[in-house]
Amino acid sequence: MANGKLLIGWNRGDITPLRKTLVQGQFHARIWKEVVSPLTATAFALEVLGENGTKEQAIFLSCDLACDSFKADLLRELDGRCPGLDVQKITVNATHTHNAPSMRRGWYEEPKDDPEFLNPDEYRLWLAVQLADIVAAAWNDRRPGGLSRGFGYAVVGRCRRAAYADGSSLMYGQTSRQDFAGLEACDDHAVNMLFTRDAEGDLTGILVNLACPSQCDEGHTFISADFWHDVREAIAEKYGPSVHLLPQCAPAGDLSPHLMADQKEEKDLRDRLGVGDKGIIARRIMAAVDEGLATASPTEETIECVHEVKTIRVPRLMVTDEQYELEKRIPSMSKEELSKQTYGFERLWPFGLVCDLVARYEQQEANPDHLVECHIIRLGDAIFATHPFELFVDYGMRIRCQSRALQTFLVQLADGSDNGFYLPTKRAFNAGHYSALIKSNWVGPDGGEVFVGETVRAINAVFADADYPKAR
Repeated sequence: MANGKLLIGWNRGDITPLRKTLVQGQFHARIWKEVVSPLTATAFALEVLGENGTKEQAIFLSCDLACDSFKADLLRELDGRCPGLDVQKITVNATHTHNAPSMRRGWYEEPKDDPEFLNPDEYRLWLAVQLADIVAAAWNDRRPGGLSRGFGYAVVGRCRRAAYADGSSLMYGQTSRQDFAGLEACDDHAVNMLFTRDAEGDLTGILVNLACPSQCDEGHTFISADFWHDVREAIAEKYGPSVHLLPQCAPAGDLSPHLMADQKEEKDLRDRLGVGDKGIIARRIMAAVDEGLATASPTEETIECVHEVKTIRVPRLMVTDEQYELEKRIPSMSKEELSKQTYGFERLWPFGLVCDLVARYEQQEANPDHLVECHIIRLGDAIFATHPFELFVDYGMRIRCQSRALQTFLVQLADGSDNGFYLPTKRAFNAGHYSALIKSNWVGPDGGEVFVGETVRAINAVFADADYPKAR
């Protein structure tokens, strides 16, 4: 912990692959043919120097990628390049675009004997070098500055699980069905923001935290940063190209930018405005940013900073004997027999151990717990709490409402998100389907309860003396 002067550094870089790669996301192999928008990585470095010699530090690194499979490679590349930095104080998050390179082999079939193809291992190692350059530049360029907080709303993420009269739910299920009972969970339109300024008071960076993965584009054969590219261009046009944008995805495991309701109305609006789905989302985020800047808290150049890196142990969702026996039989089933099984198309998921229920079952007694890296970072009146899951929105709401901080930034898909996967609520898990069943989840609702409790305790421990108004 430190309470003192603030030093800030920013940097960003292009992490678009230079050769053909597999594209991560969806259930089938894709190789990109064009770049619709470049992939960007942005680093925000800060250090607080207390008068009594104490100091605290943090680096936020945000990447236009599907997940984080590279942190260990990044830390190795950073060795010796950032004097005074504790590299354990780096937190990495992905925006979860489904049009970025895959970084793990074995998920998709790779082309053979193609000299233009960059396999996932090769891209990951190349990426680590680029990210190390970006992080080192941000850290080594830190200078006196200040930060302020902003808050607003933007309609971006919408619930993507349709609930039906029989108690079941389907991700992207038909809402025109007669038995449609409503959407399973609420939306979260909150936008939490940090603004940084240099010693002269000029705006240097904007951190935007909202609950939605960047997935307007899915299933295509191109590279795309999705709607965050449009937001970057809008910020550069309005506030100048030197102003950095660092996007974070708040808990949104059951949300997406795809509309389950208001489809006709939204299409009509977009047609009249002459914009697509990414364009209208960028307009809404920019409206929140503009309002957030206009109503931001006073800029502080001296703040209290705490950065704790915790390992939270949560129970894994156990594979049952029946699921294990069924999974062993699946390879020998006919298509007709397979179509009658509970899993249906889910058997096709090429997602390693999470979906390999045979290996998972055989290992679960020896490994009953899931270890989760979480960063708890206090910056003045604000708190950041990170986790690797695609956490369902109700969990995020509970943490925010129970937090003693004046403003709570929750960051999903962070620090090992390739080993996180969805974390559904009990309501969703009982309703089933993709994102809320054994093949989607390392951790189930029981683990979710443990995770929420541990996160709230960690947050409130660093705000033990806070006297902000509590949620009703």
